Amino acid sequence: MNEVLSKQIKQALEGVFPSYIITLSKDGFPSNTSLSQVCYIDDRHIALPDKTFIKVCQNLQEVPNIIAEVTDPITLKNWNLELKYINTVKQGPIFEKMEVKVAKLFSLVGMECLFHLNGAEIYEVLAVS
Repeated sequence: MNEVLSKQIKQALEGVFPSYIITLSKDGFPSNTSLSQVCYIDDRHIALPDKTFIKVCQNLQEVPNIIAEVTDPITLKNWNLELKYINTVKQGPIFEKMEVKVAKLFSLVGMECLFHLNGAEIYEVLAVS
């Protein structure tokens, strides 16, 4: 598999800025927007906290097209990642990495008692623009 996420984009995924997560309708129009942390997995995959968008889909055939807009914390350059949902994990190293990352953010604003991660949604990165 070819590398999709360069070292420069990886820096944006490990940064402190939350990312815009945008679902697109079948016609390509934005239908939902949220802020979320993005967790780098490898050169072709990222993870999002479980309550992002998949929970609203009754059938995996209905999963919308998803775009994540990430920002490099040093250069402030933005990239759009076109994503395809793969699955949700509820344990293991990816789940643990996401849990620590999001828990740290909640603790920074004094809301750690409100945080509970049920799973990490795994996405394939189809394209970067």
